[in-house]
Amino acid sequence: MRRILLASTCLMAVVPAHAQTTIETKRTDTVRTSTVKAGAPDAIRITAAGSVAPAGGTAVTIDSVHAVTNEGTVQITNADNATGILAVAGTGGGITNSGKIIVDETYEATDVDKDGDLDGPFAAGSGRTGIRTAGAYSGAITNTGAITVEGNESAGIWLGGPLSGAFKTEGTVAVTGTNVVGVRTGDITGNVRLAGTVAAIGQGAVAVRLDGAITGALVVQGSLGATGYRTTTAPADPSKLDADDLLQGGSALVVAGNVSGESSSQCRQRMPARPTMTKTRTGSTTARKDRRR
Repeated sequence: MRRILLASTCLMAVVPAHAQTTIETKRTDTVRTSTVKAGAPDAIRITAAGSVAPAGGTAVTIDSVHAVTNEGTVQITNADNATGILAVAGTGGGITNSGKIIVDETYEATDVDKDGDLDGPFAAGSGRTGIRTAGAYSGAITNTGAITVEGNESAGIWLGGPLSGAFKTEGTVAVTGTNVVGVRTGDITGNVRLAGTVAAIGQGAVAVRLDGAITGALVVQGSLGATGYRTTTAPADPSKLDADDLLQGGSALVVAGNVSGESSSQCRQRMPARPTMTKTRTGSTTARKDRRR
């Protein structure tokens, strides 16, 4: 009997990993996608052990068509007009946050008149943003982490131009101060999903403003809320309430443009409580329409 041995050779193609510059330790300088790779452009990934925490300005700037992924911490404290991640106009690549973005301050209100509740403004600084696009941006923007911003006239996520890509927030966005917005967008060509929690606290605060048209589906399936009250529990003696205890917040959700795709809502609206967190706070609030019970 003749036996024939057949041998075969399997050729396996090796696909190189997607190029990116990884930040695995704490950095106190600002970084830019255009120069992060020894002066050359590259995508940026901040790992769970990594952080970018400059004294002010913009922690991470997207000024080329490269993605930014944050799994760690991006933080700026006590600096006005500060931004965690900023995409300049005409860039893209995608922004993903599954870690923490914190743009906060050490200011804390105190009980000046000793009546048992805090007095003074909700925040001292201003002009702070967690994630911001400064013009047209191409790529998906996703938040499954925690964004915390403290400051008047500030925002958690602010899209300052049209977005070509899906927008999704399924994590936590907590913003405190006068005239703050949790999430603000313009025109979006892509699906929009609002899940998780968005809480805006302060006079005139708005949880979500969708100011532009959405060419895609809109799904609202989270807890959205805005309030001007420091506490949602009415005191036994209402006469002890000061003027700064009776400030009015804005809307939980504003949809100002057309939605061309399907839209659905399973939104829970509960009054957000004043965050009681450490200074590396991640936020955890839900919301109801602004009123006393």
